[in-house]
Amino acid sequence: MANLEPYGFPDTLEQLWLEPQGEDTFKVSCIPFRVYGLALSDRVRLDPAGQQVTELLEKSEHRVFRILLLPALSDGEATRLHGAIDDAVTQSHLKSEWSGDRHIAIDLPPGRDIQIVWALIKDAADGGSIAWEWGDVEQFQPGDVN
Repeated sequence: MANLEPYGFPDTLEQLWLEPQGEDTFKVSCIPFRVYGLALSDRVRLDPAGQQVTELLEKSEHRVFRILLLPALSDGEATRLHGAIDDAVTQSHLKSEWSGDRHIAIDLPPGRDIQIVWALIKDAADGGSIAWEWGDVEQFQPGDVN
């Protein structure tokens, strides 16, 4: 789990998939949706109980690009935009994960660009249909370990 309290979400944790890398180190094996400063393939350490990420040991150079389809979109508009984003991600040979039908996290490996995705996203953002951000606009902060 990653504590989201340092980012303004008290009493909230994000579940992460982690792959053991050694006695007390793990590799992030999912695309984080809400925690800042972590990305696919980063190496992390957990608390002594093995429950929460307490330290970022090594960055993988992957980045996370997050998009939220705003509530003002009708269900039909959201469905169309969802499909268009999926198509752009597929054409770009990128990995992505959806949380529900309006929030997507896209993995950007080192050396890859998102021009196809960005062209679509820029128009949607200019039109007020989406909000977007990079997952590394803030550094990882473990917060209090419970």
